[in-house]
Amino acid sequence: MKIGNPLDLIRTGTSTSGLTSPDADKANAASTVPTATPDGSATVKLSGGMDSLKTGLGGDETFDAKRVEKLKAAIADGTFKVNAEIVADRLISGNVEALSRSKP
Repeated sequence: MKIGNPLDLIRTGTSTSGLTSPDADKANAASTVPTATPDGSATVKLSGGMDSLKTGLGGDETFDAKRVEKLKAAIADGTFKVNAEIVADRLISGNVEALSRSKP
């Protein structure tokens, strides 16, 4: 069973049985999907989440270009190995820390 928007079925000419009909093919050729045009009045407001991320870094903004180049070379050579245990541990500890900061 395919789950989706019935309008998608109409636009593609697909019936509920998954087959297309000649009439649907003609309708598809004649129909166009309207596109949105930006009018410049849209505004975007970002939350303060980025500020909390910046403060959570502890102000340590060091960047090791040599290490980045070594990593790029190892990835390009195919010699870079991912330690799944370390990745999982750091993901878990990062989420635990984020959850502890979000509790009142």
